[in-house]
Amino acid sequence: MNEINLLEFDIQKIVNLAEEKAILFNNKGIKSNQIRNFYSAIDQMRITFRQHADKSGEGSKGFDKIKHDFIMLKPKLAYAAGRKKEIKQHFYPFMKAAIEGVEEADADKKDLAMKSYFSLIESVVGYHKYYGDK
Repeated sequence: MNEINLLEFDIQKIVNLAEEKAILFNNKGIKSNQIRNFYSAIDQMRITFRQHADKSGEGSKGFDKIKHDFIMLKPKLAYAAGRKKEIKQHFYPFMKAAIEGVEEADADKKDLAMKSYFSLIESVVGYHKYYGDK
């Protein structure tokens, strides 16, 4: 079972976790551009997701439209992890766990899990920028 169950996290827990991880990533030397490169792929998915997501939070219409690109985040992460040890040791395990948190959600809760995933990643990027590159 995955340690990041996005369906059990309320927005405050997501923001707190994001801040904690952003501080860690900064302390471990992960640069903003490394996170932004990953985030840009997610941001494009978010646009497509919002166009197709069921506004009630039920169903998986939004997830269905981005499923391929979402699953492809894992090899993109692996590539970045293979290039930089700090990504491999810290960013990769966290992001992989968050992706798996969405994958493990029941089909009728995928869109809700994706919304939490987007909030988590956006918060990490924001806090990482706030705490600045060291």
